[in-house]
Amino acid sequence: MTKVFVAGANGQVGRLVVETLLTNDYEAVGGYRDPVSQARGDTAQYHAVHFDLTDSISTLAKTMKGCDAVIFAAGSGGKNLLAVDLDGAVKTMAAAQLAGITRFIHLSALNVQDRRFWAKSGINDYYIAKYYADEWLKTRTTLDWVIVEPTALTNADGTGKITLNPKGKSQISRQDVATVLVEAVNSDLHRQSLQIASGDVPVAQAF
Repeated sequence: MTKVFVAGANGQVGRLVVETLLTNDYEAVGGYRDPVSQARGDTAQYHAVHFDLTDSISTLAKTMKGCDAVIFAAGSGGKNLLAVDLDGAVKTMAAAQLAGITRFIHLSALNVQDRRFWAKSGINDYYIAKYYADEWLKTRTTLDWVIVEPTALTNADGTGKITLNPKGKSQISRQDVATVLVEAVNSDLHRQSLQIASGDVPVAQAF
């Protein structure tokens, strides 16, 4: 059974990632700042651990030791972009390497490569943080990564269907993003980025 560490397991997407992993017979280790209040009880398939992105790389690595892959779905909600969305992501990448983990699935955002879009998005600093975290993953690590770049997120029910490389205005449910993140773990994608929105193609057939 593949054992996956989820950074940001208490976030809106992270919670769905954990549930999707368990539904699909993965072993999940959820990283929480406060597992006592944020997580449910442990089972044979699920374990909640303390994981603070402001901790040292060596501390983060010890927490992830023994996992086969990492899904990074953490975020500060715009409150601490440098320490969490940027440096927290970079430290998690370094910790994964230190822990001997090679597979790293990173949640980013659509249009992260387009600086012209950042300026008109209203969340310019968020895109800056995501862009440089992605670039670090691509150019400063030896990890076998997949970067998932969804369009605008909604809390609608998941459809299990997506479109790749969306054009124009679009949306996607957080549940479908979680499904893609989990599907990417054991996919044939290696050091590739995925741009996704809601669509008509079943996730398992889309890539």
